[in-house]
Amino acid sequence: MKFDKGINKKYRQSVEDAFATILDKGNDLQRLYMNAIVQSDMTVRVKPVSEINASGITGAINVIKTNLRLASTRLSLREALGEVYIAIAEETIDTGGQRGCEGTFVHEGRHAYDFAQTIESISNRDVNPLGVFNPTLYELEWEAHQTAGKYMLQINKQEYLDEGLQLMILGQNADGSYFVSDDGIRQRLRDSYGLVIDGNQGSTASEMLGIRV
Repeated sequence: MKFDKGINKKYRQSVEDAFATILDKGNDLQRLYMNAIVQSDMTVRVKPVSEINASGITGAINVIKTNLRLASTRLSLREALGEVYIAIAEETIDTGGQRGCEGTFVHEGRHAYDFAQTIESISNRDVNPLGVFNPTLYELEWEAHQTAGKYMLQINKQEYLDEGLQLMILGQNADGSYFVSDDGIRQRLRDSYGLVIDGNQGSTASEMLGIRV
């Protein structure tokens, strides 16, 4: 993992602390993709929310270069992660603190890992055409929301649980215990993204990245 130039030290420290906490406190799957990111050349950016229009966003660093590489090179997952960036908004860290930073990188980290799987599989499609991994936006967001909910349960602090309830990612049982709410996530994807499993699932990962398949 590498940082973009010019990131304020406090933001860089917050990101490093978030990754360390996820690697320490996350479940096996969360640690798997965070370790993959840390060991790669994936780029981390910190930008004002006015530039990225979200708390965090994931995409291809340079789609022209990525397409050129895909035309001639087979990439490993680690190499594919080097084609991807995650940008987090300064305001996410300023207002959400470490909870906001961790939550963004759990969610966007899953996107980065899935985008890297897409890039890797496309680079190897000449030898494994049936193995191309190219999920829809619905599928990407479903997995990222599921991962975020499981992380909130894993941390098990009230501020994390309260945020999960507010975002409809978590639900609460009559006995006060919490769970990842599939129904809540479906409603969130429908209301906030306009996505439904049996209808509009949005663009594919390759289309979002701008990659030729």
